[in-house]
Amino acid sequence: MKWSDYYRFDDSSRSLIIRRRDLPGPWINYLSNGRLHAFISQAGGGLCWWKSPTVFRITRYRHYNVPLDSPGFYFYIRERGGEIWSPSLRPCGGAVDEATATHQPGKTTFAARKGAVSAELSFFVTPDYDVLVWDLKLKNHSQRDVSLDLFPYVELSQLNWKAELFWGYYIKFKLKTWFDRAAGAVMYMDHGGGPRVPDVPLVFLASTLPVKSFCGNRDLFLGNYGSENLPQAVANGTCGNHELASGEPCAALQNPLVLEPGAQQHAAYFLGAVPGALTRHQEATAKMNAILAELRAAGGLERQRAKLEAWWAEHLGVFDCQIPDRDSARMINTWGPVNSVHAGRYSRSINATAPGIRGVGFRDTCQDMLAIAYRKPGWAADTLKLLLSQQYADGHVVHAVFPEEREPPWTSIHSDDHLWVPLLAYAILAETADFSLLQQNVPWLAPDHVSPEGQATVWEHLLACVRFTESRLGCHRIPLILHSDWNDIIGRFAQKGKGESVFAGQQYVVALRRLIEIAGAIGDHAQGEWLKDCWARQVAALLDCSWDGKWWRRGFDDDGVAFGSAHSPFGKLYLNPQTWAVLAEIGTLQQRRQALDEANRQLDTGIGLKKMNPGFKTWPEDPNPFSGYGPGTGENGAIFCHANTWAVMAEALLGNAERAWKYYAQILPHNVIRKIGVERYRAEPHAWLSIITGPENATFGWGSISHITGTAAWMDVAATQYLLGVRPELDGLRVEPCIPNHWKRFDVRRKYRGCAVNLEFRNRSGQAGAVKSIVADGAPVLIADVPQIPAGLIAGRTSLNVQVER
Repeated sequence: MKWSDYYRFDDSSRSLIIRRRDLPGPWINYLSNGRLHAFISQAGGGLCWWKSPTVFRITRYRHYNVPLDSPGFYFYIRERGGEIWSPSLRPCGGAVDEATATHQPGKTTFAARKGAVSAELSFFVTPDYDVLVWDLKLKNHSQRDVSLDLFPYVELSQLNWKAELFWGYYIKFKLKTWFDRAAGAVMYMDHGGGPRVPDVPLVFLASTLPVKSFCGNRDLFLGNYGSENLPQAVANGTCGNHELASGEPCAALQNPLVLEPGAQQHAAYFLGAVPGALTRHQEATAKMNAILAELRAAGGLERQRAKLEAWWAEHLGVFDCQIPDRDSARMINTWGPVNSVHAGRYSRSINATAPGIRGVGFRDTCQDMLAIAYRKPGWAADTLKLLLSQQYADGHVVHAVFPEEREPPWTSIHSDDHLWVPLLAYAILAETADFSLLQQNVPWLAPDHVSPEGQATVWEHLLACVRFTESRLGCHRIPLILHSDWNDIIGRFAQKGKGESVFAGQQYVVALRRLIEIAGAIGDHAQGEWLKDCWARQVAALLDCSWDGKWWRRGFDDDGVAFGSAHSPFGKLYLNPQTWAVLAEIGTLQQRRQALDEANRQLDTGIGLKKMNPGFKTWPEDPNPFSGYGPGTGENGAIFCHANTWAVMAEALLGNAERAWKYYAQILPHNVIRKIGVERYRAEPHAWLSIITGPENATFGWGSISHITGTAAWMDVAATQYLLGVRPELDGLRVEPCIPNHWKRFDVRRKYRGCAVNLEFRNRSGQAGAVKSIVADGAPVLIADVPQIPAGLIAGRTSLNVQVER
C-alpha cells in the first residue's frame, strides 16, 4: 500500500488525518494542560495520568502485552436490537462504513459512520481543570427514529503504578468505586496510602446526559472471561449499577438516547481528578461538583476549547516560516514545536512503549528546554532552577530527579550532564536579556542526595559546572568519561576511571564559549578571564590528541588507547566528534570539512546518519562484548536521530546548504515513510524519533522511541536557528540562513523580546554566500562581523519589517 492510503496531512488545520487505523503500532497524540496528561492512539488506546505516570496513573495501559495498544478510552454505541460499534478502532474492532482518526495539537478526533448513524468523538484536556473531555456528536442520517445506548468505559489503575506491579494483589483491597447520584458520576478512590497521601486524587467519570446505569467493577462489566471487544454489560444493555468495595476498578456509564430522523445530538463526558480524596474528601467532592457544573453549563465546554486553541496558537505563533519545501515547513511550523512541548513535559519518560519510570532526566531536560526557551522562556527558566537545585556544591549534578514522585535521584556521575546547563542558560538569556536570572538564589543539593544545603546564585551554579570539569581531566587533559558521556555505553571504555571523552571536551569548549559571552555581558571580567584560560587550555588539549588523520577520535580508554580511530577494529568513526568539532570551532577549516566528508561517506544510509561504524559484535560472537546492543541497533550503529541534528547544524555552519538540508529532509518521518513504507518504518509521520535501526540489522528502517527524544528540541533549533538562520544571541537576533541555491526567497515571522519581526529573505544571486544587506523598516543595518539585527533596534518596538539579501 502507498503511504497515502494510510494517512494525509491537512496543513490548514494542522491535522494528521489517519485513514487506515490498523497500523503497525500506535500512532499517538498527547493531550495535556501541564497537570493532567493523556496520550491516545489512532485506534483509541491510551493512558491518562495526573502529574506523574508512576505515582498517579489514573487508567491502565499494558505497554508490552497483546492485544496491542490497550486498554484505552473506550466508547460503545449499541443500537437497540442492532449492532455494537465504536467510533474508534478499539475496542470493538468491527467494520464500519467509513472512519478516520485525526490528531491535532492538543486534540484527537475519531469520526465514523455505521449505517444510519455517524459519530464524531473528540478528546482534549481542559486548560483550567484537570479533566479529559470526551466530546461526542451524533447524527441520524435516516428517515426513522434510532434508539441508542451509549457506554463510555475506562479501566482504572491503582494510581501507584510501581506498587501495582508488585503488590497489586493486596492493594486491590484498598480501593473503592461508587456512584454519586447528585453529581451523576462514577467516583474512584484508592486508599492504599504511600508518600503522597495528602495529594491522592479523587477520580470521576461523568456525563452531560442522564445516566440509566453505571459500573465500577471491571470484572462484572466485562463478564467472566469476557473481553473489551464485547463486554457483557454492553451486550446485555445495562451496566448493572455495580459499585466496588475491593477488586479491579473501572468507570462506565450507560446513557440511553433516541435520535429522530435527521437529528443531531451533542453530549460530553468528563474523566477528571481533584486532589485530596483521602484527607480533604468533602473539599475534593465540592471541587468536583463545581468543575462539573462549569463544564455542563452553557458555553462552559466551548470556553475551555477556545483557551486550549489559544494556547497552541500563541505557542506556534512565535515562529512561522514560508519556504519552498512544504514537508519541511510542516515540521518546522507545527509538528516539531508540538513534539518539543511533549518532550519538555515528559523528558524521556512516557509514550506507548515507555512506561514512565525515568522521571526528569538532567541532561535530557536541559536539551529539551532549548526549544522551549525561545517560545516559553519562563517555563525554561523555572526548569533551569529546578535542575540547578539538583547540583552539588562541587559542581556535578544528579543524572535524573523525581520531583513529583519524591523518590531519591539517580546519582551516577556523567561527564556531560552538567555541561548542558550553560547552553540552556544562554538560550534563555539570549531570548529575554533578563540577566537578573543570574542573581537568583538556588540551593545546592546536600550529600544525602535529598536535602538542600546552602545556596548560591544561578551564575555561581554555572561557574561550578566549569570547576567540576576542571577537576576531572584525564592524562590527555580532556574530560574523564566517568560513568559515561552523552553516549551511555561509552562508559565501557572507562571502567577503571581513566577513560577520556573527546566529545565531552568539545562540548566543554562550547559551554565555555557561552559562559565567556555571558561574563562579558554582565561585566564579570575576573571570571571571564578565568573562563578564557580554561577555554584555551581545553582547545589546546583537544588539538594535541584528538585528530586521527582523517577524522576526530572519539576518546581514549583506561589504558590511553584511542577509540573511534582508524586503528579500532569496531567503532572506527563516530558521528558526534565530527559535528561537535564544528560547533566548538576546533581545528582548521580543512579538518572540519574533511571529517564531515568522512561522516557523509561512511555513515549516511539515505534515511539518516549512523551513530558510528562499524557496529561492535555482541554475544555469542564476542564473549566479552562492548554492548548488548546488536550491530545496527541502539547506540551500536543505529541511525541515532538525535545525533543527526548536530550534523545538520555543523553542515549549515560550514555553509554546505545542500548537504545540511539533505540531512534534515531525509530523516523527516514523513519522508522516510515515503521512501521505505509505513509497514517497515512503523512509527508516526508527525513525531521525531530517537532511533531507526541501521543497515547492519535485519530490521533496517524500523523507527522506534517516538516523541520523547532529544531529536525534537535539537531539530527545532537546527531548522529555525541554523538552516533558516534566525538565531537569538545576547546582543540581538542573528540572521544567517543556509539555504539551497535554487531558493529565491523565503519568509519568517519571529516574535523576539516582545517584537514581531517579519523577515523577508531574498536570494538574488542564486549562489551560496554570506548575507550582503539587512534593511529594517527602510533603514540599512550595519553588518560588521556577523549579520545581526541589534537588540537596541528591536527594543521598545512591537513590530519590525526586515529585508535580508544575499
